[in-house]
Amino acid sequence: MPRSDSKVRAWAYVNGVVTPADRAVISIFDRGLVLGDGLFETLRVRNGRPEFLNLHYRRFQKSARRLRLRMPVSEKTLREILADLRRKSRLDDAVARITLTRGRYLGGLSIDPKIPPSLIVTLSHVSGLPAALYEHGVKVAISGINKTAASGLDPGVKSTNYLANIFAKADADKKGCYEAILLGARGEIAELSTSSFFCVINGVVVTPPIDTGILPGITRQVLLREMKRKRIPYREADIFPRDIPRMSEAFLSSSVRGLVPITKIEKLKIGDGKVGSVYRRLREVYAETCGE
Repeated sequence: MPRSDSKVRAWAYVNGVVTPADRAVISIFDRGLVLGDGLFETLRVRNGRPEFLNLHYRRFQKSARRLRLRMPVSEKTLREILADLRRKSRLDDAVARITLTRGRYLGGLSIDPKIPPSLIVTLSHVSGLPAALYEHGVKVAISGINKTAASGLDPGVKSTNYLANIFAKADADKKGCYEAILLGARGEIAELSTSSFFCVINGVVVTPPIDTGILPGITRQVLLREMKRKRIPYREADIFPRDIPRMSEAFLSSSVRGLVPITKIEKLKIGDGKVGSVYRRLREVYAETCGE
C-alpha cells in the first residue's frame, strides 16, 4: 500500500506510538471506553506553541491524583510529544487533546494499580471560530441540567464522562443557542457546557467562585491573573439568573476559543445587545498574554 503521509494532517500519540490519526488504535477493552474512567485536557497550539501547557499539565496532574491515576509522562515529555505531532501534522495553529484512562478493563469496578494507564494525545485543525462570534456575540441558553449532575466525583476533574455537558449543549442546540449555562445547587449560574462564565455588573467583572462547583478553567485563571495585574476591577461572587437584567456585558472563556461575547441569554438582551468595551479590552489583554 503506497504511503500518503504527505497528505495526512492529523497525527496521534497512543501509548508511546506516533501514527497518522486515522490509523491510531486503542483496545475496545480500555476502561476509558467501557466505563468512562479517565480525564482529559484540551488546549490551543498557536504559532507552534502549546498555550499555558504548564497550567494545563498542573491541573491534569492534580486530576490524575484525584482519580488515583498514574501520570505516565512528565511535562517535558508531553511538550516533546506535542512538538513531534506538530511537526508531522504541519499544524502551527491547532487544538491539542490529551486523554488519560485507567487502561485495560478486566471486569468489575475495582482499581488495579498494576495495570498501566493509557495516554492518548491528538492534534487537529482549529475549526468553528468565525469572526462573527467575536464581533457580534452569541446567544446562550439556560439548561435544565443541574451542575451537580455534571460534576460527578469532583467538579475540578475534567472527566471523560461528559454526558451532562453533552445534553446541556443539546438543549442549547435545540433552542438555536451557541452554548448552555448550567446552574448550581442553589440555582446560581455556575458555568457553561464547555466554558467559564463572566459578566460585567456596575462596571465590575464578575465570575462565579470555584466553590460553586465549577471546573477551574485555565483561561479563567489566566484572565483573573491579568485583571489583577492591570488593576481591572473584578470579583468572584454568586450570580443568579435574576441578575441578568443588571448585566451590561457578558462573555465566556475557553482555552480553544479564547473570550467570546454573550449578547443574549435566553430571551433577555445583555446590556444594549452589542459587544461591550470591557470585553474588547479584556480580549486585547488576553491576546497579549497569548503572544498574538
